[in-house]
Amino acid sequence: MNDETALQAWLPDVGEQSLFSVRSHVAAETTADTDAICATVSRDVFFAVPHRTREGNALPPGAVLTSYDEVRDYYAARADSYVVVASNQLKSIAGDWYVFNESAATLQGTGVIGNTDASGAEFVVNSAVLFPTAVDGIRGEICVTRHPFEDVVAGSVPPPVPNNAGYPALEMSNTVLIDHFVAALRTETDQAVGRLLSPDHSLAIRIDDFDGSPTIEIANDRGAAQKVLHGCFRDAGDIAVVSRIATDWYVFAEYVAQLTGGGLTRFAAIHPVEEGKLTGTFGYGRAERSPT
Repeated sequence: MNDETALQAWLPDVGEQSLFSVRSHVAAETTADTDAICATVSRDVFFAVPHRTREGNALPPGAVLTSYDEVRDYYAARADSYVVVASNQLKSIAGDWYVFNESAATLQGTGVIGNTDASGAEFVVNSAVLFPTAVDGIRGEICVTRHPFEDVVAGSVPPPVPNNAGYPALEMSNTVLIDHFVAALRTETDQAVGRLLSPDHSLAIRIDDFDGSPTIEIANDRGAAQKVLHGCFRDAGDIAVVSRIATDWYVFAEYVAQLTGGGLTRFAAIHPVEEGKLTGTFGYGRAERSPT
C-alpha cells in the first residue's frame, strides 16, 4: 500500500480529517467493492465527472450527480467498464474542506469503454480531481482527465509537444491565464471573462450559501459559462488566489472573494486549458462569515 492510501487513523486527531476521508475513499476504490466505496461518500453530494472528448469536456446526462443514489449507481455502472487497480498521487493539496489530487491511476478494463472492448487491458489515466469533504465522507469527486479514455485504451494518445525553451513555457502561460481570469472577474462585464474561455467551455459548479443551501450551475458553452462565472463573483470587493497548481494541461486554483456585504466566498476549481483558453471550470465553493 502506498502512502496515499495508508489509513492512518490518527490523521483526524491532528486536524487532517479531509485528507483521511479522501485517502479512505481512494483506498476503497481499489477494492472494486461498490459498498466499500460508497461507505466513504457523504449523503450530501456534488459529483462532476465530464466526459473527456478530443474537442473538450462534455457534460452528457449522468455527468453531474447530486444525490447519493445517483453516486451509488455511477460506481456500480463504472465497474462494468473498468476498476481501479492503483492510484499514484502526483500533486496534492489538503485543506480543511477539500483535497486536490493530480493522479496517475492504473485501471483494469472489465468491459466496453466508448466503442472499444477494454476487457483485460491495463492502462494508466492521468486525472486532476477535486474532493470536497464533509464530516461523513467525501462530498464530491470533481474530475477531469487529460486524454479521452478511448484514446488511452487504444494507445492513440498523441505524443506531447516538445518543449525546447529550456523553461516550463506552457505552465507559465497557463498561470498567467489565471491571473487574467481573476482580473476579468473583477470587471463589470461577462464578456471580459468570456474572452478567456473556449467557445465550447463546459462548467459544473456548486456554491453553498452561508446557511449551507447549495446553488448548482451547469453550462455547455462560453455564453452561458461567462454569465455564471461573472455572476458568482459579482458581489466581490476583491478576489485573491490562495492556492494554485499550473501544469501544461490544467490549472487548479482556490479563490477567496471578499464580499462587499460582509463575509467571503471560497471557491476551488479545476480549469483544463487548451491553446491558451480555459476549456472548462469544474469546482465547489462555500460562503463563510468573516473571522472576528
